[in-house]
Amino acid sequence: MGKQNRIKTANDNAPNTDSAQLSDALNTNSYARNASNSPKEQNYSEIIPDLITTQNSQEDNGLTTSLKITLGCWLVALVLALGTFSLNASTGPKIFASLSLLWTGLWASYVSADYGKWRLSEFSVITAMCGLLGGVIVSAAYFSVTLTVTDALILMSIIPLFLGFILKSRICALASICASLIWGALNFTGVTDPSNIMFLFPAIWAAQIFIGTKIRSGMVITLAVLTAYYWAANIVFTQWNAGDLPLTFGTAAIFICGLAHHRAGKAAEDNLITGSSVHIYAGWFAALIGAIGFQYFWLIPDALASETASLSTNGMRFWKVIVSCAIATVFCSAIMRYKHTQISLAGIFLLTGASALIPLMLWFPSWPQSLTAAIPGLSVVPTMGILIGSAIIAAALGMILNGVRRHAPIMIGMGLTMLFAEAALLYKPDLMTIDNAVIFTAGTLMSLAIGAAIAGSSLAHQAPAPRLKHG
Repeated sequence: MGKQNRIKTANDNAPNTDSAQLSDALNTNSYARNASNSPKEQNYSEIIPDLITTQNSQEDNGLTTSLKITLGCWLVALVLALGTFSLNASTGPKIFASLSLLWTGLWASYVSADYGKWRLSEFSVITAMCGLLGGVIVSAAYFSVTLTVTDALILMSIIPLFLGFILKSRICALASICASLIWGALNFTGVTDPSNIMFLFPAIWAAQIFIGTKIRSGMVITLAVLTAYYWAANIVFTQWNAGDLPLTFGTAAIFICGLAHHRAGKAAEDNLITGSSVHIYAGWFAALIGAIGFQYFWLIPDALASETASLSTNGMRFWKVIVSCAIATVFCSAIMRYKHTQISLAGIFLLTGASALIPLMLWFPSWPQSLTAAIPGLSVVPTMGILIGSAIIAAALGMILNGVRRHAPIMIGMGLTMLFAEAALLYKPDLMTIDNAVIFTAGTLMSLAIGAAIAGSSLAHQAPAPRLKHG
């Protein structure tokens, strides 16, 4: 019995000893946690069980193996594609190699992105595009369809957009922009013959902007906008050199389209859309460049007389459609800004009316003469040019003040640039008369008053400068 009692005592004391040791360990850990100054300074690896760490290590090893298998298949397809095209194999192996590279490139891009290998993912997308383009070229050759350099550039402008949308890939959008830029450069320099398919570019540009906004890439949005304005400027000068578009109509179209772009960017800023700053700055700069170009013809007496280009009936209709769509965009964006209390109700109609003044000078060419004829001693040229210049200076001053209010040096710099450009255009001895000084002063004050009425109560807001970070 004594022996049994000793066994019983030993068995009863063992759990008590373990409980005391466990209690001491917990008290020690609790003291260490309380003695820490910040929860971020705790060494969590010491309190994580070894079992969990072991499981994670095993899982990482499995994922790494999966990634290696994926990259191995992708590299095999890449070598196969290079080999078949380098050795000039038959159509079947080329098609097989191209499709293999396409699908393994997409697969590698997805898996690499899943593990955070973004550079490898983007490079895989490039090879997938090469595989797709190779398959298209080989198929076209097999069916005796001739593909020119322009056709290849058009395909490279369109096809990457689908991959960029599906994979949210910036490199795909950049590839599309690069192809569009090369396509335009070859057309405008005369290396390739222009075709009617060039009118697809607005849709391509809209898709590029959409994808850049979706993936929140300021680089994509900026390059797409610059490419679009490169196309617009070259189209205007190409048509002018051919004698099919007077520069007065071309500069007016650039002005109203740039202003519509600017106001749409302002509406996008109110809705916190990525890339709004690019649209605001580029649109404003383009609008004032167009206004200065248009002003030149109403400031220099011999400028209009030297204009030899003419606009056809269909060209005039197309120009009116562009102007109407741009004015409608200005009006709709003003309504959107009114919902955010960034413009007054009267400002909506003032802005739309002021935006239409320059195009209406060409749409209804009689009203500038009627306006100047009402004041004795004034002529259309240079009176209308001076009034346009006063509006440009008022817009530049507004941009500078808005830049000071928002602490945006780029806005201040843009305003100062336009002030200097306008000063160089107006500071001429033959324009320094009392009548022109009165017209200029009255026009500037009126433009500033209209700008203040358009802004309304939004001037009281300490708004931040537009950024690319909006999502």
